Amino acid sequence: MGFKNDTPLTLHIDNQSTIQVAKNPEHHSHMKQLDLKLFWLHDNIEQKLILSTFTQTEQIPMDILTKALPKVKIQLFSKMIGLTNIKDTDFETLN
Repeated sequence: MGFKNDTPLTLHIDNQSTIQVAKNPEHHSHMKQLDLKLFWLHDNIEQKLILSTFTQTEQIPMDILTKALPKVKIQLFSKMIGLTNIKDTDFETLN
């Protein structure tokens, strides 16, 4: 995209197995198929361009963009990402 970042990107992952496979794909040779993206991720973690960290699912507000969620989680994640003007009545009109 044309810009430099001096600090590593932190990737929040809610699956411990994924973190382990990304750090060492050879260790998980029992897996039949590994996507090339995994090797790209592994290389970037090894070069310390990306830091992977375990984060509880409840603390990943971007799930609001990728998953069907109950109303309570939508409200929580909306507040976490700064959409503070959403009110309960706004959700009622969506149903």
